[in-house]
Amino acid sequence: MRTQLFALLCLLPLASGVGAEAVPEHELKATYIYNFAALTQWPPLPGESFNICVLGGADPVVAMERLEGKTVHGRGVVVVPLRSLAAVRECQVLYVAEEEASSLAQVERLLGDAPVLIVSDAPGAQEAAIRIVPEGSRLAFEVDVERCRRVGLRPGAALLGLARNLRRDVN
Repeated sequence: MRTQLFALLCLLPLASGVGAEAVPEHELKATYIYNFAALTQWPPLPGESFNICVLGGADPVVAMERLEGKTVHGRGVVVVPLRSLAAVRECQVLYVAEEEASSLAQVERLLGDAPVLIVSDAPGAQEAAIRIVPEGSRLAFEVDVERCRRVGLRPGAALLGLARNLRRDVN
């Protein structure tokens, strides 16, 4: 509970746009992704680390690398820049940068129902469980609750409460 409260407090200033001009966008996205991970429940995790994988250019990788040394759900964060999609099932979070959006359909096929939280900033990224979107001069995010549920992930109430938009099963 204490970790979730801390993560929520870290996310609130970002959600309201405070300081958004002073922090580079990739660093904001890295902070968002860390908080998405902290505020989501996973089924039992394999291995000893919490892998945040990055499919995209050097800027997102550099921003994510500052997360190394932190913990998520009691596991040390390891940032994995992906050069191919072969290791995609070893990720707990997969960030797909806009320039790699064309890979999302293949990523989804490779993952199947593996409990991997796909995050993207690509417009219209239907395969992403969480999509980071510009909203005026700040960043917001949308959560596909149904997609999370299908792969065994449960976004917490705090995360859902901060989302700009939620997509749920219509049945």
